Amino acid sequence: MTMFEAKFIVITPARNEGEYISKTIESLVSQSVLPEEWLIVDDGSSDQTAAIAAAAARSYPWIKVLRLKDRGYRDAESGGTEAFGYGIKQVSTNDYQFIFNIDADIVLGPDYFKLILEKFARDPKLGVAAGEVDELMWGRRLRLRALPLAQAGAVKGWRRECFEAKGELVKCLGWDGIDSFKAMMLGWKAITFPDEALKVLHLRAMGAFDRNRYRRWARHGRALYFSGAHPLWVLASAFYHLPDPPFVAGGIRLIMGYLRAALKGAEQYQDEEFKRYLRHWQLKKLARFLRLG
Repeated sequence: MTMFEAKFIVITPARNEGEYISKTIESLVSQSVLPEEWLIVDDGSSDQTAAIAAAAARSYPWIKVLRLKDRGYRDAESGGTEAFGYGIKQVSTNDYQFIFNIDADIVLGPDYFKLILEKFARDPKLGVAAGEVDELMWGRRLRLRALPLAQAGAVKGWRRECFEAKGELVKCLGWDGIDSFKAMMLGWKAITFPDEALKVLHLRAMGAFDRNRYRRWARHGRALYFSGAHPLWVLASAFYHLPDPPFVAGGIRLIMGYLRAALKGAEQYQDEEFKRYLRHWQLKKLARFLRLG
């Protein structure tokens, strides 16, 4: 079986994405390789999200729209992963080999699935894969700077064996980073590919539902605390992100978010083996950087 014969499914959690979802739909139905099923899970939208998705489903029978009850607010921590988890339980295709989470404000290049499936075909140990994410800021595209470990949840793709081995998505801040490291713990590779044809456009910047970008970076700090990141890694992350909007202040807010969570004794991911693996990987990465520097 070639990758072009491989069966894959797509799940898209969506809440109040009426401004963007039409472009996501247009980019996905125009793919050179199409999924067996695309489940759009409307997470209690109060705008036209569900209506737009339903209109697409009438034109394309492989699109299905599921609706969840409105909880009354946007849950930035676990809303998306809960909607994804609900969607994957409703999949009717039994013999798919790959799973993709594509957010409802993402625009894919026309060969995205074809090319990412080719990456999976070339490396049987590749468990998690994605292209780089560009964000629209000030009318131009800026690359989202992150570890090249397929951590951007907006476009994650999994080999089914990897997904089932590591277990369901963690319902928390920073789930996408935890997810990649859980796969790596089991011997799978998690890679973000820099190929130009695999770049995707995120129409709304990460964390745009926060009242300002400072909250986005504070949330990132809280996510690092939840995952059990080493304090030295947190400092290095803050320094690394100083050039990112809103420039300097973002890195400071990252540290503040981490420290506030630590001082409050906030909840952490309860997997000591995972924490040991994560911290060992982070310290090894920092040591290698210092040696090369």
